[in-house]
Amino acid sequence: MKGAGTLPDKAYAQLKHMFLSDQLVSGQKLRYQDLAKRLGMSQTPVIMALVRLEDEGLVRSEANKGYFVPELDLEEARELYEVRLLLEVFLVPKVVDNLTDENLAELEALRQSHRQVRGQVYQRERLWRDAQLHVALASLSGNQVVTRILRQVFDLLYLRYRPEILSPGRLEEAESEHALLFEALHARDALAAAELLRQHVERGQWHILNGLRQQVEAREAMMQNMGTDLALAAVGAGTAVSATRRRRSAKASVE
Repeated sequence: MKGAGTLPDKAYAQLKHMFLSDQLVSGQKLRYQDLAKRLGMSQTPVIMALVRLEDEGLVRSEANKGYFVPELDLEEARELYEVRLLLEVFLVPKVVDNLTDENLAELEALRQSHRQVRGQVYQRERLWRDAQLHVALASLSGNQVVTRILRQVFDLLYLRYRPEILSPGRLEEAESEHALLFEALHARDALAAAELLRQHVERGQWHILNGLRQQVEAREAMMQNMGTDLALAAVGAGTAVSATRRRRSAKASVE
């Protein structure tokens, strides 16, 4: 994120940071009045920042409901990964042509930074450092338009995805794939690098989509269980009412 000058720019930068720090998450409703208080500024620059985020697809607004962070669904995630595959693999030959030892050292520093974020569950910081590595690699192609598009794709993907649903096994797997890719880059082997990058992105896609599928299945199972509980409660209530009526009827007959 670039430095901000005007108040709307500052509000935008701070809201983006709130995504990174999990203060804003998918499904969350956003009241610009509350956000203005948290950011210590008036409502106008916050509203302007929210409009900008809406243009980028990170938030949405509905009439009479206000702003919210939209859930990342399977279809959108699949489409975002299709864009990643097309653009990242396409840039590899130009990246290799422009590679210098200094470039490789900078990329290696980003790779090590990515590896340092570890834990029992996947963390958003880990996803974000992965995005920084991939965007830095793409930028070496010299194609600023494609690099800018990729930044937007990573924002839509990694700022709205819930990292805790991603399999921890992806930690070691991604690091191994990065290591193989870097070997090809050091060898200036564009064909091998392109193929390894393609496989890496496809494996990442599988894990991301699998996490989303499991989230949907868990939500559906919870809703089904809630429906069953409500049905059982209704049956129990009906049985109790029937028993009460029978007792009253029996009492009336005796009287």
